Amino acid sequence: AIEEDSAPIQDRLKNLHSIVYPPRWAMIQEIADRYESLGIVTSAAELYTEIELWDDVVDCYTRAGKRQKAEQIVRVQLSKNETPRMWTALGDLTGDIQYYDKAIEVSNRRFARAFIALAQHYFDKKDLRKAWSNYEEALHLRPLVPHIWFRYGTICMQLEEWDSAFRAFSEVVRQEPEEAEAWANVAAIHMHNKNPAEAYPALNESLKYNRANWRVWTSKLYTCLDLEKYDEAIQACNSILDLRLAKAQSDGIPPLEEKCVRAIVGGAVRKFEDSRKGPSASLEPSRRTLLRVHALLDRIGASSTTMPWVFESLAYLHDQVGADEKVLEYLMQEYRTIQAVQGWECDLDLRKKMYDVVSHIVSIRQQEGSRDSLAKSRMLVRAIKKKVEDAALDAQTIPKEVEGLEELLTDVENKLNEL
Repeated sequence: AIEEDSAPIQDRLKNLHSIVYPPRWAMIQEIADRYESLGIVTSAAELYTEIELWDDVVDCYTRAGKRQKAEQIVRVQLSKNETPRMWTALGDLTGDIQYYDKAIEVSNRRFARAFIALAQHYFDKKDLRKAWSNYEEALHLRPLVPHIWFRYGTICMQLEEWDSAFRAFSEVVRQEPEEAEAWANVAAIHMHNKNPAEAYPALNESLKYNRANWRVWTSKLYTCLDLEKYDEAIQACNSILDLRLAKAQSDGIPPLEEKCVRAIVGGAVRKFEDSRKGPSASLEPSRRTLLRVHALLDRIGASSTTMPWVFESLAYLHDQVGADEKVLEYLMQEYRTIQAVQGWECDLDLRKKMYDVVSHIVSIRQQEGSRDSLAKSRMLVRAIKKKVEDAALDAQTIPKEVEGLEELLTDVENKLNEL
């Protein structure tokens, strides 16, 4: 046999006590910790019992669903030595809040976990004021627990304690800078305080870490409208549309609000008009914004055939920038979209919108002045007038739009007679 090239045993034994070797109980604890992290909690509890780490024993048996055994161990340990943690564990196991109060008393109000457990109890019971005060006590003792700051902040928002809520979520993002929900709540507080300039960077931070939250995109949309950042408002709209396509209807993502899209259109047109009066360098960015607005409206119109306001906005956009040849096309699309809505002639808002659209179409065709254009206008007005009158006969009331349509028809016929 080949002899090993190593020191003899007697020489090695001389250095045995120089080795920093962990004691047996530390090795057992390490094995138990690993078992617990893997979910093998019953085996972990047995190892913790061997080295008498009773707090961990109770936690493991509770996780294993052996609450009765855990309670028995707790009561035995309390009979030997009262500790705040054991009183709190007994409160968790029995659901009796007097044990949390006892833990607070024994610790001389220095045991944060008891305050947290008491706060959670009151939160579950919808007693937000008591939950708020107990979380505040806990955070005074343990200020470096981000998830407790977050819960405290949500309670403050419900109680409309906005300064405390802002302090709470500011602590969360200071300790956990990648917590997207906390950034979103910081922004929500700024928005509540009518401070969109402060909300804007917080929303960007939130979206940096989670771009799939439609509520944050909606908040950014509102904020960008307040700050007149129309390009970013368009980006927010497109992101919401992307999320609506990617997620199921059950996720409850609402469609884009008409008032928001109209605000983008109006704002972009206004900036374009202002840039025309200013230096030429500012004209090109405004023109690019209008192209993005147009693309957004086209996308919304393609995704739904029941939103006439989209085509109305497109007609307005082209009218304002001088693209007159497209205005009539989009007004006709709006007209067809309203007409496709069943019962539009009985709906007050749709009836008024139809009258406005027809009036605009007739006005454009009258400007053209050709016999063909006027004949088309006469046919259009007659068809709408008849439909409204037929609906009015059933309802036994004559809408005021009928009178306006009669005036339009008379005007068109007079112009035709003049030709």
